[in-house]
This record gives sequence, C-alpha cells and structure tokens, in this order.
Amino acid sequence: MKLPKISKLAMLAVMCAGALFFAVSCSDDDDDKDAGKMSTDVDYTIYDATKGAIRVKNNATANMVCFYGQPSAGHVLGGVKPGVTTYLKKDSTIFGNESSDFMLYIVTEEEYKKYYKKSPKTLDAAPYTMMYAFYNSSSTNENIYTISKNLGGGYKIIMQNGTSYNVEMRNNGVDGEILGYIGSNTFNKEFHVADGNYMMFPVFKKYDKNIGEIVSTYPRYSSGGLEGKVKSFSFSLNSEETEVAFNAEDWVKDVRFAPSAAYIKIVNSASDSGVQLYTGATAAAYVNSLGTKNINAGKSLTFAITMDKLSDNTYEESLTTSQYRVGTERQSMDYMAYLSGNAETTFTYEAGKMYTFTITGDQSNGYKAELTATADVDWSKITTE
Repeated sequence: MKLPKISKLAMLAVMCAGALFFAVSCSDDDDDKDAGKMSTDVDYTIYDATKGAIRVKNNATANMVCFYGQPSAGHVLGGVKPGVTTYLKKDSTIFGNESSDFMLYIVTEEEYKKYYKKSPKTLDAAPYTMMYAFYNSSSTNENIYTISKNLGGGYKIIMQNGTSYNVEMRNNGVDGEILGYIGSNTFNKEFHVADGNYMMFPVFKKYDKNIGEIVSTYPRYSSGGLEGKVKSFSFSLNSEETEVAFNAEDWVKDVRFAPSAAYIKIVNSASDSGVQLYTGATAAAYVNSLGTKNINAGKSLTFAITMDKLSDNTYEESLTTSQYRVGTERQSMDYMAYLSGNAETTFTYEAGKMYTFTITGDQSNGYKAELTATADVDWSKITTE
C-alpha cells in the first residue's frame, strides 16, 4: 500500500507549526522559571538565637508569613505557626550588615499562597498586621514581636498617615497589644480585627541613631479639660458598624508629645570585660529596645527606663532609686558599681533626659560608675526624617 504524497507546501506548513509549538513551549518554560523565583514554599523552621534575626510569637490561629517591609520578591523572612515563638532566619541578603529599624509585614499563609506570585500589591493593601521592628546586626535581639489573637476578624480599621511619624496602634493603653503599625506617608492600610469594643492609643516611634535607642512617645492633650491626659479613641465594631477609619494627621493636632522614659547611656571604659546593667537587687540584666544587654569593653549602649504608669495611661515624670548598678554575671550584686554611688544613696531619673555614666575599674577590684553628662532629649523632632 502506497502512502499518499505530501506536497512541499503541506510539509512546510507542518514544519512551521512545529516550530511555533516549540517556541511557545520554550516561552512557557521561561515563564515557569521566572515564577519559580517567587516560590510560595514557607520556611517554618524554629530557629534559635544563633541563627535568628528577630523573634516572633504567633498568638493567632492561622499560619503566618512575615516580610521585611512591603511584600515583594526576595523579602520573605519565613513563617510562624500558631502557638509558636521562633526567631526568623538571619538572611544577610535581606538585612545587610547594619542595624536598622524596619516594618515587619505579616500576612496569613492562605493569603500569601493566593496572591504572592500573581499580585503582591493585593497583599500590600490588606496586611494581617504590621509592626515596628528592629534588626540588631551586632548582637542577639531578645525582644518578642507578638501577633495578637484579636486580629484577622471580619471587621476593618482603615488607616491614613500623611505625617512624618511612624505610628503604632495599641489597644487599651500605650503599652497594650498592637493592633497594627503604619509608617510615615502611608495610605489606605486595612487591618482586620474581631468585633468588640476598642480603645486605641497611638504611639509614635523612631530609631534615633544619635542615642542608639528607639524613642517611643505618645500624644497628650495640650489644653482644655483633658490637658495633660494621653490621647485615645474609643469605638465599637459590630454588625451595624463594620469598619472605622482614622487619619494620623488628626492625632498630632493640638497635642504635645510626652516622654514615657528616661535614658541611661553606659560607656564601658573598663577594658577587661563587657558589663551589663541591672535594675533590681536580684533582677536579670536589663535589655534595651534593640534587644541588647551586653556593653562590650570600649563601647557604649543606651537603655530606655520606662517610668511607672499611672491609672490614666500617663506616666510618672521621674523615678527615684538606688538599685541601678553595672557589673558582670560573675560578680555578686553587692560588688557591682552602683550608679548612685552606693546602696544607701538614691538618684532621680527624669523622663525625657539622657544620663551618661562612664564605667572604670575591673572585675577583681571592682568597677566604678561616674555620671559624666546629663542632657535633654529633643522630643519635638521625633520624626522619620
């Protein structure tokens, strides 16, 4: 049986079709390779402090995925499962070599897998939550960033922030749980929360490189019947009121910023060892806002000492104590250097002031602490600029 002859024109058509199919197939392969660069696999490894950058605790009921800044390729820090506290992996390609503050951006794993590859902007519009965080390149960060169990509900808090301030939204007090965070000049951020009654307190934050500490403050009314009281906003979310909107520009009108802490700067001029700050007779070493407690020989470190909180969510204007001292873990508390001079002498720390103490001496013969400088912190310039 003879096969039918195929004309040259038909043969050419077949060859062209094959070439076109090959080209399309190659194009699809290239697309797959590009998509592979944005893998939706999540690293849920529970890292320890030696390999970690920042520590996150997940009090929510869903798996969470964390980003360094806005959701984008190459900025995924890892995941945290419900009930887990873990360090997110220290990735030098993301964090770099310098200490810095940054926005910790958190979404659910479900939203991440749904939108990350095809529409990162969708993730950017509606985070599960955002937090003001800090990466410490020189030491372990012992702070814990907690994902609230009250987030992720069917109700919305919509935020606008055209100011030059970073703002945390805290519930039921200036040190309450974080409902969200919005950076300066950021608009149309939605935070999903559960129904219920809320009292939101704005807290303004900035990493100040000059003092080596995170400055935290809050607005207070500057006149009227609430003069001196901390500013807050009460609202309810329910079936009749499903969302509320806030503009941070309204929070900085007719207010004055009030410091909630004094700052102690320790300059370690004792060359034999690193030292630590202790604030009680049997307390553990004090950790600053950057998550650091060791002051290496020849270095300095600043600590924010929060004032005692009053019933109206304001703070005392000063704190008087004789307990603060500096030494090493090997030393008995009684043989450490008292910042006030000795156990019987008290010293008053005023909110908004920086106290610099210089440490001399050695472990075997004892250290000496000397107050070498006192200065005001300029609270009028707490901006991100």
